[in-house]
Amino acid sequence: MSTVSFLRKNQKFVFYFLWALMSLVQATGTGLLDDEAYYWVYSRFPDWGYFDHPPMIAVLIRSGYFLFANESGVRLMVVAMSTSAIVAIDSLIEKKNDRLFYAIVLSMGLLQIGSIIAVPDVPLLFFIALFFLAYRKFTNAPHIYSALLLALITALMLYSKYHAVLVIFFTLLSNLRLLKNIYTWIAGLGALTLFSPHLIWQFQHDFISVQYHLFERNATDYQFGFTTEYLIGQILLAGPLIGWLMLWAAAKYKPVSAVEKAMRWTFAGVYLLFFVSTFKGRSEANWTVPAFVSVIVLAHQYLNNKPAAARWIYRLMIPSLVIILAARVYMLLDISPVKWIKKDEFHKNRIWAKTVKEKAAGNPVVFVNTYQRASQYWFYSGDTSFALNNIFYRRNNYNFWPLEQRLEQKKVFLVSADSSWLFSDAIHNPRRTYFTHIADPYFSFSQIRIFSESKMKAPGHHLKTRLEFVIPESTSKDASFTLHDTAAVSLVLYFHDNDPGIVLPANLNIKAINEGRNEIDMMIPASVPKGRHRARWAISSCLAGLPSLNSIAYTVEIE
Repeated sequence: MSTVSFLRKNQKFVFYFLWALMSLVQATGTGLLDDEAYYWVYSRFPDWGYFDHPPMIAVLIRSGYFLFANESGVRLMVVAMSTSAIVAIDSLIEKKNDRLFYAIVLSMGLLQIGSIIAVPDVPLLFFIALFFLAYRKFTNAPHIYSALLLALITALMLYSKYHAVLVIFFTLLSNLRLLKNIYTWIAGLGALTLFSPHLIWQFQHDFISVQYHLFERNATDYQFGFTTEYLIGQILLAGPLIGWLMLWAAAKYKPVSAVEKAMRWTFAGVYLLFFVSTFKGRSEANWTVPAFVSVIVLAHQYLNNKPAAARWIYRLMIPSLVIILAARVYMLLDISPVKWIKKDEFHKNRIWAKTVKEKAAGNPVVFVNTYQRASQYWFYSGDTSFALNNIFYRRNNYNFWPLEQRLEQKKVFLVSADSSWLFSDAIHNPRRTYFTHIADPYFSFSQIRIFSESKMKAPGHHLKTRLEFVIPESTSKDASFTLHDTAAVSLVLYFHDNDPGIVLPANLNIKAINEGRNEIDMMIPASVPKGRHRARWAISSCLAGLPSLNSIAYTVEIE
């Protein structure tokens, strides 16, 4: 058999083999993104949930890293899953045109470059494709076995990323008769049962993920740029050059089956939902990943019947591949970051970590207000690091991992991206300049969680309320918690909706917290105007003026 004949007969196998091989090469030679390093730290602490995401990405990284303790290990299972996702999407297409499908897939930068990145979007994409396959089987023959299969895949989809809820919701909206089917309820109950360990974890942690994603991360004021960035980003994400055509074709296609109807509802619902959300805050481009399976399938079906429009896919495929190839090569070469790229996370990671490690001179390293740098340093230096989140940042999983207690009363090397009178020394490297400070001794209480009334009133600028402190067992057993100078360690109320923010010491110190005296009675200065404000509670640390962040945002109404 000639080579040409072999390729024609086994084109699918050859295509997916080369796709996986190319992805593995890319995954091995490309430095980790900041978030990938953060999720790698996830994998060091197996749990049913994390501050930002469900546990699927941690499981995948831990499995691959067990085999290969490097970048390729971090990404190994993700590469396998992303390749399988394309196979599953191909299986969803009823009227196949392999040439058109390959052209679409090769022209989409998200599928090519994104297929190696160890982030929750990849398993989400994979399980969404499987969900629609299982849904097709369920609608064709609803019985106990198809219901249980749908339940399993739905649970795995939810374990990947919370955005999976949108796929479930819009699928039900597309076919309300499902609610009358007993097997639908069996599938739903089964999925809920399988997902219950994570729900229990959320309950035990006061639903921190829900609180953060729905309330804490939104901007307070609308900016026109939020909407324009979203619209442009979606076109580029579906392209880079064919994005406009893919979205247009997907919107034009009229579904002919229950599965395609569910995809159309998912496609329209996801894009519309996040478009509307831009009027409240910034919508990240990748949040629309739940719609991508629908975009590919629906656009393919429409273009397959419109040869004139489909020709644009073939015309733009080569220039798209050139752009994507250039991006791949840039990611592979460990060159100095290009200045005009605002945030380069792939390059010089080892050199950067080595520079910091040498400067630390054997002392533990703590990064201020950056869980990304702490995670990158941990991965590339091999030394455990910690991220201290203060009132000018946000909480993340470093507020929950049992790391801070090991640093108490030790000499610690602190690293910050911002300079100040405290961070006066500097480290210059290809990534950027970082500022440093030696804390001796180090102390902070970022793991303590503070709860108060969701809406506190301060008539005449007089605030009186009661706080609840949740102190981890490991912290409460640490003698240093009670031995610190109580004048130096105190409670702080931070009004973060003022520019640049107002920090108010509260009349309650650490000793009082230990003794259970948690009544707050304080005067808010007249400089804080009347009205509603967003404020957070904090506990001062060894960094003067930089108390740790210990609560979510609460409403304080000054009357």
